[in-house]
Amino acid sequence: MISEKQLLANQKNALKSTGPRTAQGKAIAASNSLKHGLLAKEVVITEGEGAEDQQAFDALLADLVDQFRPIGSLEEILVEKIAVCYWRLGRANRYEVGVLRQKLDTATADYYEKRGFDGQRCNETDVEINEQIKELQESMEGLQRDHKKLVSLGAKGASLEKIYDDFEMWEKLYNQYEYQMKDLPDRDLPSSQWIKEGLNRIDFSDDQIWDMLIKICEDQIHESQTTIEKLQKDKVTNKLRLSAIKKSGALPLKLEMDTLLRYETAIERQLYRAIYQLERQQRRREGDYVPAPVQVDLNINDQKTGAQL
Repeated sequence: MISEKQLLANQKNALKSTGPRTAQGKAIAASNSLKHGLLAKEVVITEGEGAEDQQAFDALLADLVDQFRPIGSLEEILVEKIAVCYWRLGRANRYEVGVLRQKLDTATADYYEKRGFDGQRCNETDVEINEQIKELQESMEGLQRDHKKLVSLGAKGASLEKIYDDFEMWEKLYNQYEYQMKDLPDRDLPSSQWIKEGLNRIDFSDDQIWDMLIKICEDQIHESQTTIEKLQKDKVTNKLRLSAIKKSGALPLKLEMDTLLRYETAIERQLYRAIYQLERQQRRREGDYVPAPVQVDLNINDQKTGAQL
């Protein structure tokens, strides 16, 4: 037998004990305190894709055991049930995130891959648009040099022969007056010189041709600038549309939302019922008067059909 002095020392030391402090220690204490743990053993997915963290569940259960301090099998079962409900609600949250990720992760790709009735893509990416803008800017710089050259040569009264090499500009001028020049000889193989002489034949002077060529160059510059501005607006439009698509994708679709809400509602009912039952059981154990729960059955009849609802 131990002495009375030793007994008092043991009791004093026991009062200093605060139990496990770490999550791991609490989990071990919780598993030790629960005699069966049938619910806890089956709830965590421990293998395969989507495996869950057993230690995280153990820590949750340990915290609940520490909070509710169950005594007896019934209270232990109810604490387990509360932990299981919390764990399953976490799955509901992951389901919602997964559903949203399925839509949001492919939103940008789906937007740029969308095709019209003609099979052509409806929207170009910023990279593609920037490449077009770069090409147009380089082209416009060349047109601006050509315009400066045309204005300078025209002001000096230079011969149109000096710009015969720029056939593309002459070709654009020919396209404008092709109908009036359709009866001229050698029309099938027009050259810059042939176009110039053909315009002279239909009463255009060299000075007028200079002015027309300058005007064509100015129109091309204006057209390039307008196209660049449109492409820049397309980039802004793409950004706004994608932002709207992603914001509208912040909620699951109706079918997915209904599934999620039904699941969450069912789990929450079980959770609140378990908490309610545990509190009643613990009050009863502590000697409090706990009245029997009130149960009300409602029968509602449709006044028109008499059917029971």
